[in-house]
Amino acid sequence: MSRLLVLTRKTLLPGFQLAGVDAYGIEEIETAEELMENWLKDEEVGLLAIDEGLLEHVNPSLINLLEKSEKLHYLVIPGGGPLGEDISRKHRITEMIRQAIGTHITFKGEEDERA
Repeated sequence: MSRLLVLTRKTLLPGFQLAGVDAYGIEEIETAEELMENWLKDEEVGLLAIDEGLLEHVNPSLINLLEKSEKLHYLVIPGGGPLGEDISRKHRITEMIRQAIGTHITFKGEEDERA
């Protein structure tokens, strides 16, 4: 049976629980990585929604495993503000568009950060 799984900050947990989804309030990135590894190992079928601030700290090799999984798909949800450095709303939206279309793009007035 497929299901929706949410990894978010503890402060945002009640809202997801009220919606009736399997939500987990994460304080340490190791906990999030352990949950994801277990779901991948158990071949969990579903959609994993991950707080953007948490995903930034997940081991890249684990993200690669998620991207290759045919049973557990993931998407990034804005988490109500950054966990680390201050990120502007424009930057978050830009990164979501880039991830969705699968290619690096540069918007007018923005420097190409790959140069």
